[in-house]
Amino acid sequence: MKNLFKSIGSFSACLSDVLYPPHCIVCESGLKQGETDVCAACLSTLPLVNEDYSPESLYIRLSIELRPSFVWAFLSFDARNKTQKILHAIKYGDSPDIATRIAAIWADRIKASLLEANIDVIIPIPLHQSKMRKRGYNQATKIAQGFTTVLESCPVEEQVLYRKRNLFIQAKSTRAKRFQNVKEVYAIKNIDRIQGKHVLLIDDVLTTGATLEACGVLLKKAGAAKVSVGLLAMVVD
Repeated sequence: MKNLFKSIGSFSACLSDVLYPPHCIVCESGLKQGETDVCAACLSTLPLVNEDYSPESLYIRLSIELRPSFVWAFLSFDARNKTQKILHAIKYGDSPDIATRIAAIWADRIKASLLEANIDVIIPIPLHQSKMRKRGYNQATKIAQGFTTVLESCPVEEQVLYRKRNLFIQAKSTRAKRFQNVKEVYAIKNIDRIQGKHVLLIDDVLTTGATLEACGVLLKKAGAAKVSVGLLAMVVD
C-alpha cells in the first residue's frame, strides 16, 4: 500500500510538471533538467555587490556603535533588478527554500573567509510573532540554514534574539532616528548560548543598517565576544 501511495505521489508530481512546467522566478523561462527556481543563465548574471564596494564601505553602514569583525554581502539590490525578484519570491511568494539554496551557493563562494572567521553560532534577525504566524517562516532563518553547508558545526540559534514589538519604522526617518527606534524593538534571552562566542548575524537585505546595528549591539552587550554580519542583499549607494 505504501508503494502504491508513493507511486501515486510521483505520478501527481510528474503530471503537475507537465501541466504547469517549473519556470525561473527571475526571467520566467522554463527550467531545464537540474535547474531549480532560478535558471543557470540568471544565476550566472546575478547583480553581485561590486568588488570595489569594499568591506570598509560596509563597516561605515554599521558604525554607529557596532564594530563587526567580518561583513559579507552577496547581491546588489534595487527595485528593478533580478535581486528584487528573488527577494520577493522568498518573502512573499511562499518560496522559502530558494533562500537556503542561494545562500548555500554564496557560502561556498566565500568558504575560505567563513572558515577563517571561526564562527561559533549563527543568529538570524527575528520576525515578530504576528508576522511569523502570517508568513509561516523567517526568511533570515532560511538564509542562515544555507550557511550550514559550509559552517557544518555551527547551530542556527533562534532562541536568543527576539522581536518584542512590531513597531513600524518610518522609511524616511534619519538613520540615527531609525537606530534609536529599533533599539526598542529587539531583546535578548538565553545569553549563555552566545557568551564568549563569535556570532554571525544574518539578514536578507541591508538598507540603512539600523536593524543589524541595534541587534549586533545587543548581542555584544549580552556577552558575545565578536559579531559578524552576513547579508543576502544590500542597497548599494
